[in-house]
Amino acid sequence: MKGFSTPTPARIVVAVLLLPVFALYGLYVALVEAAALVAGLGRSRAAHADTLHCPHGHPNATVGRFACASCHATYLGWVGRCAICGAGAGWVPCEVCDVSIPLPWERP
Repeated sequence: MKGFSTPTPARIVVAVLLLPVFALYGLYVALVEAAALVAGLGRSRAAHADTLHCPHGHPNATVGRFACASCHATYLGWVGRCAICGAGAGWVPCEVCDVSIPLPWERP
């Protein structure tokens, strides 16, 4: 074939020596992605919950009336995304004690 050279013994030795490095890198990438998948599943579970709890333990509904920090509209809907402008929320104040509740699905 044009563009491919015949393998030389030196290239074969280099390829064999580099094979474990590539295999370890592939394993590392697979483990990192698996950990990200597990974390994403946990955030998805939190996003579909009916309530969020503030640091003091007060339950807060995830669906209801919220004020958007971006467009300042008051909307009825899910806490994580403004129904008017589509901006994502990073936190919500507790209905009881007004402490900030970081939304768990927004954490990296």
